[in-house]
Amino acid sequence: MKNIALNVSERLFAIGLLNQFKGSHETLSFILEDIKKFAITEEDWKKAERSITKEKDSKGEDITSWVWDDEKGGDKKIEMSDQVVDYLKADIEEKNKTGEFTMKDRAVITLNKKLVEAK
Repeated sequence: MKNIALNVSERLFAIGLLNQFKGSHETLSFILEDIKKFAITEEDWKKAERSITKEKDSKGEDITSWVWDDEKGGDKKIEMSDQVVDYLKADIEEKNKTGEFTMKDRAVITLNKKLVEAK
């Protein structure tokens, strides 16, 4: 087990990776147990001062933007199984090799560092 402090953006990014899991049922059982710990509560959102805006894009389509402050939101210590840590690290490494990250994925930088440094 590893205890890692993650901010709202890092938890949200990790949830996205965990929701895309494809693999063995043994690893899935650890993910199903640990993913609950990454949850972002209404209190977390309030603390991070989340704001939601609705606009129109250049095609006139409705878009919704969420903005929050990770510093104000603070970190939440999450106890993760070694299997979940290993899966997240491997998935980030694979996506890095294939160049899948974009500007909206900047939380991956600090998330990966925390996973690699986890004791």
